[in-house]
Amino acid sequence: MKINPSNKEIYTDSGTFLKRLHCPIGVMWNDMKENGSNTRMCSNCEKTIHDTERLSDAELEHLLANDPQACLKVNLNQNNVKIIH
Repeated sequence: MKINPSNKEIYTDSGTFLKRLHCPIGVMWNDMKENGSNTRMCSNCEKTIHDTERLSDAELEHLLANDPQACLKVNLNQNNVKIIH
């Protein structure tokens, strides 16, 4: 996965655009209730937030194909993240 931190757009390693990250709420991951493997529930918007740290590009594409509005947690220090500009 590639991310441009200035515009918060994420791409596959091959350059396919996946999503622009946007959360107007800004709830901290540790403040959310666990609701599954690598997911948490945001108590403000009641959406499931998916941790991308262990997802491959194919898994992320599949997740977003099934739910384009899925909320994602991406840490710039993840092993599967390459920062682009």
